[in-house]
Amino acid sequence: MQKIKFLLLLKKVTQQELEGFHKHLKRYHPREKIALQVFEYLIRFYPDFEPKEKLRLEYAYQRIFKTDIYKSEHAQKKMLNTASDLNKWLKNFLIVSKTQQNHRLQQMIWLSILQERDMKDEFARTAAAFYEEMRDAPFKTASDTLPITMASYFHREHLSSYKPLTHIHAIQQCTDTMAECWEIMRLKMACEMSLVKRSAPQVPAYPIKEPSDFQQVGLSVLKNIYDALWRLTDSGEERHFARLESQLKQHGQHLDPKELEWIIPYAYNFTAEQSRHNQDPIHYERMHRLNKIGLEYGVFFRDGYWPSTTFGNFVLVACLSKDFEWASGFIRDCSHIILEHDRPKAILLAKALLAFETDKFQEVQYLLESVEFEAHLDILRANSLLLRSYYELQADQHRILDTCAHFENLLRRSAKTEADKAMLAFTLILKRLTTQKSSKKVIVDLIESAPALYSKKWLLEKTAHYKARYADRKRASGRHTRASI
Repeated sequence: MQKIKFLLLLKKVTQQELEGFHKHLKRYHPREKIALQVFEYLIRFYPDFEPKEKLRLEYAYQRIFKTDIYKSEHAQKKMLNTASDLNKWLKNFLIVSKTQQNHRLQQMIWLSILQERDMKDEFARTAAAFYEEMRDAPFKTASDTLPITMASYFHREHLSSYKPLTHIHAIQQCTDTMAECWEIMRLKMACEMSLVKRSAPQVPAYPIKEPSDFQQVGLSVLKNIYDALWRLTDSGEERHFARLESQLKQHGQHLDPKELEWIIPYAYNFTAEQSRHNQDPIHYERMHRLNKIGLEYGVFFRDGYWPSTTFGNFVLVACLSKDFEWASGFIRDCSHIILEHDRPKAILLAKALLAFETDKFQEVQYLLESVEFEAHLDILRANSLLLRSYYELQADQHRILDTCAHFENLLRRSAKTEADKAMLAFTLILKRLTTQKSSKKVIVDLIESAPALYSKKWLLEKTAHYKARYADRKRASGRHTRASI
């Protein structure tokens, strides 16, 4: 039953909604005994719905009706039809509950009913009141544009049918408000399309329409922020980042947290993508500044905690921005927000990141050599820190190569994500630096031509002082190709 629509929806309801729906079934569908039996069996496994074998259709039927599902040719159909009915009733229950809790939604539905029934006087009064209520409402999230648009639309409908020449100014106001709302949505979509065009493997077959020159911004906070975000993703220029940063700092508290959870990570991911292709310090500084804004508004939490990898990201980006004092204070003051199970290793890895970036390579070894990490990104970071520390300390060649071989095997077995590919390329190039059998030109060419590469700047710095010892450089240059990576 795991893929039945009703069960998929049931997994998403809250405890309060579950209890409310149970009462709803008993009150409005008291004669649907089979549906009640099926529902009451399923909710025994809420919220995790485990173990899965007890939710198999055959097992559930046996437990509910005390007979084998295969003894009746209609038994399976009966169960599936019951699940379909329950899904329809739960859907309607959630819609009604949502409407009862949302005054704006109630008003939109009521106005559409009044308009359909041609109740002009009531429609006019309600439309005018709803518009006055909504016209000055703040934009906290892009979804707020819908009720404001609809309030403007209904009020304009009333004014247009009642002496439109007298109310031409008010009609224009409504039209401008609707255009303003659309502008916000268009800017948000423009941000998405800008990133798609940069990262898509190929140009779409159809042309993507560019946003036209937008009207003078300033009519809403959210519009200003999306305009700055789109211009940043379109150009990457510092002035647009500074404008976005300023808007978020000044007005972020007025926005819905869910909207900030889209805006800040979106800007962060765009900047991180730029840093992977061009390891300019400005990208790390921008990411660090976004992290601090996100911290202020609680953007990066998951169920009230930080994942260990998120905690490590804060420290790494701060170190790459040379803000070591902030990174140290962050580890000291904020580690309690990591889940207790993950906390000790997350703190160790964060301290190792800080130690490496401050040239304390012996400390990196001390912190990481005897620790095994669970999160995949943490495993990549720990191995990379160890390998680079070994190389900086001029450790025994066999020790470095053995660690490289172990890491390489791990990377070739794991999912081929962008991070895995970048780390594998790093490991293979580090092996060349260690064995000193390739010419400097070959290694530089491999670094520059790698489509994704971890610690590119560090590799180039090490290659600058590199000397091949064992190979004829001309033969090595001809023999080693980019394909060997």
